[in-house]
Amino acid sequence: MRELDVLRDAIVDARGLLGRGMSVRGKDTVAGVYDIVTDVDVKVEGLIVDRIRTAFPNDSIISEETAPDSERSDRTWAIDPIDGTVNMSRGMPMFGMQGVFMEGGVPKASVIALPELSGTYEASAEGAFLDGTRIRTADPRPLRECILSTGDFSRRSEDYRLMQARLMSDCRDTVARFKMFGAACVDFAYLASGRTDIHVRFVNKIWDFMPGMFLAEMAGAVYDRDLLAETGILIMCSSRPVLDDALSEILPRITSSCRR
Repeated sequence: MRELDVLRDAIVDARGLLGRGMSVRGKDTVAGVYDIVTDVDVKVEGLIVDRIRTAFPNDSIISEETAPDSERSDRTWAIDPIDGTVNMSRGMPMFGMQGVFMEGGVPKASVIALPELSGTYEASAEGAFLDGTRIRTADPRPLRECILSTGDFSRRSEDYRLMQARLMSDCRDTVARFKMFGAACVDFAYLASGRTDIHVRFVNKIWDFMPGMFLAEMAGAVYDRDLLAETGILIMCSSRPVLDDALSEILPRITSSCRR
């Protein structure tokens, strides 16, 4: 698939921009909360976008740093040049580069590179792969043996923030361990490759969740599409039995007394 080849080659080449002198500056956000952007984010995004523009000049591109509000078309790309920028800026290895190609709103190809962790993940109709080797989600296991990862606390939605607080308090004995990696690319890559069993996220920007969600789905992960569409709550699990248990035991606890 040409789109997958272009995206993979661009992201792999962009890894060469890491490790150079990095400047960090504050970044304005809609919610008025602290965030940062580095010169590496901008350079990586520029390289990837230029490659896509050269290969597919008529496609739409949504990119976090320079074109976050671009309109979608029948052929749309979403790019997150550095997911986990705060982690990267502090010398923590949980960060990556990711992108997805969508046709008619449906993801067709995605790539996630975790430069300091475990290589390059990619997904298409052919399946999900890590450095060319097919990956699958973990086999079903009881919730009490599951590792659950979740994103950072929402700064924009009080409802989401309260639900996440309930997740980590009211469900503390429901699963084996909670993990908060601080980067969606790691959350989804680890779910796709069987390192974790459940990922709970309150979705926001398409470049944050779509590359990894497609990767995990192509590796065998499942989620409740109606729940996501109606509430923005993504509970993605390694298998159908784990999802059924999560919807039965976790979802009611985190949504209790919620205004949503």
